[in-house]
Amino acid sequence: MFYFQRFPSNPNIQSLLPDYCTGNILVFTSPVDVCRVSLVSKSLQSAAESDSVWEKFLPSDYESIISGSVTLIPDFASKKDLYVYLHHNPILIDAGCKSFSLEKRTGKKCYILGARDLHITWADSPQYWEWTSLPDSRFPKVAQLQHVWWLEIRGTIRVDVLSPRAAYLVYKLENEYGFHYRPSEVSVGVLGVELDKQFATLQPEGRLPQCGRFYILSSRAKDGRGLPDDIYESSVANAVRYWQGKHLREDASNIRLPKLRNDGWFEVELGQFYTENEDDCIEMSLKEVKDCLSHKKGLIVEGIEIRPRMG
Repeated sequence: MFYFQRFPSNPNIQSLLPDYCTGNILVFTSPVDVCRVSLVSKSLQSAAESDSVWEKFLPSDYESIISGSVTLIPDFASKKDLYVYLHHNPILIDAGCKSFSLEKRTGKKCYILGARDLHITWADSPQYWEWTSLPDSRFPKVAQLQHVWWLEIRGTIRVDVLSPRAAYLVYKLENEYGFHYRPSEVSVGVLGVELDKQFATLQPEGRLPQCGRFYILSSRAKDGRGLPDDIYESSVANAVRYWQGKHLREDASNIRLPKLRNDGWFEVELGQFYTENEDDCIEMSLKEVKDCLSHKKGLIVEGIEIRPRMG
């Protein structure tokens, strides 16, 4: 004779599963989904907040990353608390030259290469760049542009710690000039391979270069050029028109514009990348080294951020 256990007519199937089974299911969702589950289902709350679930959302090498942090990290009672902390509180690693955090929705790694970790042409020459501290920067020092014609900022990172990503220059402008004549050239790609070049403007309001809106050097500064004022101004205007006709083709829709971040800094996209070769090194750059129409000042560089590509 066989005996069958009777269940209520409308059983809560979830309550019939042990927590470890529920946890094994939840790890195939996302951190956001798990948080929602814990809010709407009391029967799943224990599994949704378990360390076994949230450790799966943390990077596999998170312990190694944390051990190399120069930021004091509190002790947390749960892996979920650690996850939330690393999202809201970027930590400094690599002797304070890089910042590490987690992307909220996926738990994927986000890095910022600090200005000290970048190659900035003439960055060690005080007449061109000044290293200063700002209270709203996550890094001890940022690079503030004093005066250059030739602008070049580059960063590199190995891809063995990355997945499909986008790179952004994180910066501010203060008492600036020289950035509204023409966009800068930006690129991202595998180091040693010819990069796909695009254009981006650093002006916060997204102004594109316009004829007649350019900086004219003072007469004293122009003495060495040996050009009368009217000829010099005409040559600059013609250079702007030539550059616009050559590169913009009367279509500015492909020029990347900056966005204001939640931390008060601006960012502009340098490019996107994906590679399956773990030996590849990714290079990111912003530069204005050809047909320089004006000298520039007032750019404050915090770093280059690399984070998951959305969409």
